[in-house]
Amino acid sequence: MIQQSQSTRSIYEDGIPARPWQQRERDLPALQPDPDGRTWRSTLPPQAYASLLERYGEAEMQRQQTIWELYERERTFVRRLRAIVQLFIVPLRMQGTKTWVTGVPKEVGRLFDWLEDIINLHAQISSSLHSALTEQYPVVIRVAEVIRRFVPRLEVHQPYIVRVEEVAFMIKKAAAEPNSDFGEFVRIQQDQEECEGWTLEAFLAEPVNRLVEYPQCFRVRTYHI
Repeated sequence: MIQQSQSTRSIYEDGIPARPWQQRERDLPALQPDPDGRTWRSTLPPQAYASLLERYGEAEMQRQQTIWELYERERTFVRRLRAIVQLFIVPLRMQGTKTWVTGVPKEVGRLFDWLEDIINLHAQISSSLHSALTEQYPVVIRVAEVIRRFVPRLEVHQPYIVRVEEVAFMIKKAAAEPNSDFGEFVRIQQDQEECEGWTLEAFLAEPVNRLVEYPQCFRVRTYHI
């Protein structure tokens, strides 16, 4: 469905007579990162939103909100996973290297390596979506091609998905053992404020959850994208 959306000629490519709202749209401030997770509509002054609604219609306004939510969820996902890197991965590596310190189970180290690959991919997706939003703000006309070029690269999730349940159980078991140095490290880090009450096991489930969200989003809202 995304491919079909891309290949269809946009109605917005046709010449549109200059109208008062067009000047108001050009005068809008640049889109800024939104730490509070507002809606797309909330980034616009009421008068600007009214003019866009008049010009494009309700369906397009819903489409813009869908694109906004896609970006916000991707950005939140990346931020959450980067917390794992700082709390659970960086401290377990020899400084300035990719070598794990003594005591890190090899299965855990391998899973963390795969997780970093996943984070890097989704950081690129988030960055590309943000560029599309900022460059085309306030109305994003073309977004399908931005998403589609990342689809083949989602296969980076495959080895992680195969092993994450097994390794997460291993980590949970180690965290429950009072004599495990690795388990003690996990317990200490999980108590850090940055974890926001999340366990490492819950963090590790996030890449799987994110993949599940994609088809749900596009199946329900493809006509918007």
